[in-house]
Parts: sequence; C-alpha cells; structure tokens
Amino acid sequence: MNPLLSLCMIVKNEADFLGQCLDSVQDAVDEMVIVDTGSTDVTPNIARAYGAKIVTHPWHDDFSAARNAGLAQATGNWILQLDADEIVSPESSAQLRPLLAHTTADALRVRIRNLLPPGELRAYDDFFLPRLFRNRPDFRFEQPIHEQIRPSIERAGGRIADSNLTILHYGYARQTAQGGQSRARRNWALLQKALAAAPNDAYLLYQAGATCKALGDEAGATAYLQRALAGAAELEPAVQDKLLMKLAQLALAADDFAATVQYGRQSLALNPDNIVSKYVVALALMFQGDARGAYPWFQQIRQAADTGLTNIAELDAVLDFCQKTLRHTAPSP
Repeated sequence: MNPLLSLCMIVKNEADFLGQCLDSVQDAVDEMVIVDTGSTDVTPNIARAYGAKIVTHPWHDDFSAARNAGLAQATGNWILQLDADEIVSPESSAQLRPLLAHTTADALRVRIRNLLPPGELRAYDDFFLPRLFRNRPDFRFEQPIHEQIRPSIERAGGRIADSNLTILHYGYARQTAQGGQSRARRNWALLQKALAAAPNDAYLLYQAGATCKALGDEAGATAYLQRALAGAAELEPAVQDKLLMKLAQLALAADDFAATVQYGRQSLALNPDNIVSKYVVALALMFQGDARGAYPWFQQIRQAADTGLTNIAELDAVLDFCQKTLRHTAPSP
C-alpha cells in the first residue's frame, strides 16, 4: 500500500531556510522528495539529514520541469508542494493527515500567507492555491515561471476544493532569491522568455505586470496588467482580484482617482474582503474631495477583525480628518 503523503520540493542553495521548512512537516509526511537544481552549499546535506530522497536535476530556466521531475519520483497517494522559504503552520500540519484521509476532492486549495517587506500597506497578503493534490501522472505543472498545477487538474476532470490549511511564505519579505540574486530580476528574465513563446497568456502578463511593479516600473506594470485584463476570463477569480487591485494601486499612484475607484470596485465585486482595494478606493474618494463617500470605507477597514494593516495610526488620522471635514460641511439646522 502506498504511503499517504509525499512532500515535493525544488531547491538550490537554501541552507538558511530548508531546515525550518522541513521541521514544519516532518511529522505529517511519509516521504520527502527534494529536487536539487545545482546547490553549491550544504542544502543537499540538510535534506539528507531529514531522510529526504534527493533528485539531481539540471537547471534549464524551467520551474515546471524541475517540479515534475520530483513528482515522477513520489510514491505517496497525495503530494504536498512547498518551497524552502515556506512553512506549514503548526495547526495545519496537525490537520493534514486526517483531512487527506477523508476528502473526496482531487486537490485542495491552501491559504498562502505571503509575509510582506516593511513599507507595504499590509504585513501580509493571502492567496489561495492548490498545493495538495492526488499523485496522478496527468497532474503536472505547466509554465516555466510562476508554474501552475491547476490547469492540468481541471483538464483531467479533477475536483479542487477549499481547505482551512495555511502555509506561511517568508520569501517576499526578502528581496533576494536563492544564491542572493534579485528575485524580481530573475523572474523578469524568465517571464520575458515565457512571453516570447506565449505573448497573449493572461497569467504570464499578470505576473509580468506584478514584477514590473516590484521593480518600480509603474508604467510598464500598468501596460502589462491592462493587457492581462483583456484576457482575464481565463484567470481564476483570485488572480482577477489581485490584477484589479494592483491596477487600482497604480492608478492611485498616478493620481487617476476615477480609475482607482473603478478598478477597486471591480476587485471588491470579486472579493468583498480585499482590504487593500477598500483602502485605495477610500483614499481616491477622499482625494476627490468626497469625504462623505470615503468615511464609511475607512470605518469598515478600521472595524475589521484582522486587516493586517501595518499603520493603524495613519488610518486613525485619516478617519479623524474625514470626521472633521464632515462636521465642517454638515448643513446648518
């Protein structure tokens, strides 16, 4: 009988992070399959210390090829996909095996909590992705960069369900990827190569826009994201939400407040709990002189139980400003 759960990862020079990642799941998984794409540090030794099966795979600028090499070596009924800069939360690690033993789904979406660097509006950003899926030969990753498993699962008729599991991702809180290279610049080079082969792929265009934004190229980010928006019907609702949210942020930075409100409201139609979209809509309304329209949005954000906002003092100051403005503009009795 096959083991229940295989951890599959790809790594390169992840000695600083791999141990904490493997610690988070060592009691939940039956085997660890780790694909090494050319480490020059002690990463393979750390993996072996946890009993992992090491697969050496030459790096050819293709994340999907490397991930699929690991899937081919896994023997578990289920696959858990992790990166070295991630950990499964302790609560979720304890829930993994009971959940997989009883679910009838073919894949499970997991909350990826991306911890963000200082200076961002929020301390974290949540995204839901299928990181647990049955070990089937027709479930394979696609795209050389920002690889996805979902398309192959859906083509094969697999059912993807939601879960309450959480993976904490620390990678965005640091600007470098493996070996100290710039994460955004590495991704940009790979995205350009992928877009040359599929210039109208909406997901690649979205990722190109997000990468431009990370590199500070706001005009380029807007152009790519607007191209992605033209093909948004092929994107998951969660990606459409992020796409519209980023367009709203860029419009706000360009002082295009009407576009900010438009994109922000479209994002919120997909995800009414998107705090960033609420915040940029509220700011745009305030900058347009509509304190009465902005105030309820700011109130909603302040009263939310878990916003993740990094500067509550700034939000309170804006609320106070709106209150004073409304008092001064209230009609006389």
